[in-house]
Amino acid sequence: MRKFFRFRKKKNCKIIYPEDVVVAKNFNGNPQIKELNEISLDEMILDIGPKTIEIVCSLIDKSKTILWNGPAGFFENDNFANGSIKIAEKIIKNNKSNKIYSVAGGGDTVSLLNNLNAINNFNFVSTAGGAFLEYLEGKELPGIKALN
Repeated sequence: MRKFFRFRKKKNCKIIYPEDVVVAKNFNGNPQIKELNEISLDEMILDIGPKTIEIVCSLIDKSKTILWNGPAGFFENDNFANGSIKIAEKIIKNNKSNKIYSVAGGGDTVSLLNNLNAINNFNFVSTAGGAFLEYLEGKELPGIKALN
């Protein structure tokens, strides 16, 4: 981990991580908002908290392009879907006003966007998750290689 942070500093790369999260003891548990240092060993992080949502939405407002790969939480349970929904709403709002170019990737992200009836509010949507990211990294993918 230290090596990662040294590399980040050397490359002048800003890393954003949650300031607060929504936790529960199980997937159907009682949601509680906590700071990172307040999480118990028997709790699972299942969504981002309101402070973190605000930070992410602010970053979206400052961006010209959004690449979204993966929901912010366990969106299948309404108690833990708020972060993902707020992110989607902010991207859609900015996309409709032509402030950003939006790209979404990954099966879970597509599932969330389908649940929100929001697929058509993104410029590009890919069902591939990991392969999508590998393609963006410039790696040669076997399926694309075969088509060429």
